[in-house]
Amino acid sequence: MSQAVRPAQHEAPPRAPAETVFEARGLTKIYRTGDIEVRALDGLDLELYAGELVVLLGPSGSGKSTLLNILGGLDAATFGVCRFRGRS
Repeated sequence: MSQAVRPAQHEAPPRAPAETVFEARGLTKIYRTGDIEVRALDGLDLELYAGELVVLLGPSGSGKSTLLNILGGLDAATFGVCRFRGRS
């Protein structure tokens, strides 16, 4: 009777916690034109870690560029906190 051969089980070595590069809490960005108010971001919470690969995907008008502009320091959030390596 033959027995099935199982592949060897290898455990990954323990890793040090990755450094938080970007942290956002409650990010909200509101654009106002007269009586019209558009919430490009509405209470976004986010953590991005060193060495992490992230894809930002969504339909047109969903706030992707707004988020990148705030993370890059090109724009400011209406409300909320954005930190880069622990600094606001």
